[in-house]
Amino acid sequence: MKNKTKIKILSVIVALLTVSLAGLIYLSFFKDSKLKAMGYTYEQIKLLHQYDLSDRVDHYHQSLLYALTSKDFDEKNIEYYLLLESEMDYTSIINQLAVKYDLQECQTLFQFLDIHDLISLNDYPKIENLNNFETLVLCGYTPFSALTLTNQVDDETLQLFTIELNQQKADNYISYLQTGYSPETINKLHTLSVDIFNDIAEINYFEQLDALISNSKFKINNLARYIWYMDQHDCDADRAVNDVNKNLDFIEDPDFESFYQREITIINEFSLTMLVNKNHQLKSDFVPEDLIDVDATYRQHSQPLYQEAAEAFVAMSDACLIDVDRRMMIYSGYRSYETEESLYQTIIAANTPEETESEQDETETVIVDSFASRAGASEHQTGLAIDVLQKGYSHQEFHECRSSSWMEKHAHEYGYILRYPKSRAFITGYYYISYHYRYVGVKPATIMKTYNWTLEEYNLLFN
Repeated sequence: MKNKTKIKILSVIVALLTVSLAGLIYLSFFKDSKLKAMGYTYEQIKLLHQYDLSDRVDHYHQSLLYALTSKDFDEKNIEYYLLLESEMDYTSIINQLAVKYDLQECQTLFQFLDIHDLISLNDYPKIENLNNFETLVLCGYTPFSALTLTNQVDDETLQLFTIELNQQKADNYISYLQTGYSPETINKLHTLSVDIFNDIAEINYFEQLDALISNSKFKINNLARYIWYMDQHDCDADRAVNDVNKNLDFIEDPDFESFYQREITIINEFSLTMLVNKNHQLKSDFVPEDLIDVDATYRQHSQPLYQEAAEAFVAMSDACLIDVDRRMMIYSGYRSYETEESLYQTIIAANTPEETESEQDETETVIVDSFASRAGASEHQTGLAIDVLQKGYSHQEFHECRSSSWMEKHAHEYGYILRYPKSRAFITGYYYISYHYRYVGVKPATIMKTYNWTLEEYNLLFN
């Protein structure tokens, strides 16, 4: 009897085990079938089982598989791999992100950032206030702008950016921050003038700027002169503003030769705003690339010009013809170092009497230096400078022509500046030359025109 009872009990146990085992086999097979239907291979399913992930995927998770098979795989970051899904292998980058942000922070960020923007946060400092960051991103700012503003400006300033989307303002604000200016100085600039704030956003760092713009008599047109004056006279901003506003730095007839006696900077790299003058000189072998011949309609002599400058001049000449019915032409464009050397000596000879004493020779040289450049100091060697004339007139008569007035008003629209304007000889080293223009590009030319800056002033502030 007892044996029969034992047999029955064993039979029940065996039956239960058989049913359980069958159930497990069925469930396992069913689950694996679902995973196979999602696209997982047998080896991939084994990996999912190994890390207890088979119940946690409801689709083919490519980036999770990248992580599970990566040499950079870190088991403690599995939750990040599950969350941050992409079509690329970001395993290593996700590991870095996991060090900077906890899982909850990543979940918050992933609600309003796509995977690529989220991954890019690795390149920047940690976001200090996720709520402020989210507000700016949802306003429409780029993640980089939102992060920089969140971390570097106070809440009051931040509100100015959330009232309305102004990406340009944000970009410019960040440009000032990256240059080294404090939020306080930047806010003063913005209060001074929105236009000024936007126009000079790429300005170099000047420790004196905050004190200068804090002066109620500050004039943006005199900014470079203030800085020069403070350096030359070792004075504070208030004195510089006072003296320069009274034109105490102005010299009507400067010693033109003395410009050559200053420390000489050798210019090696070509750029549209490169400064070439009496103390910023080119080597004898400097020849710009992309020189092209200008169509005969637009020139008097066969001298090439930098291509971008040439194309801009053609457009400008055509516009002038339409507006005032007069054709502007290039009298002189690119000239080599050797040509400049020969030309300078020719001008010296032409301005020197046949029989003079050496003292008079020196006087004539000084006079010539007021309007002509020595070799190496001529902008014509850059291929960016032009001497212009109006068809039917000489270039020396250009100031009397309609096209001269038109060009002074409109040249900046085509990227050109009047290089040697009136009353700026103490800065440029040359008296007013009505026919000499220089190509710098539309944006720099417009800034120089707006604030009445010479290229020397622009170079100090921006280059």
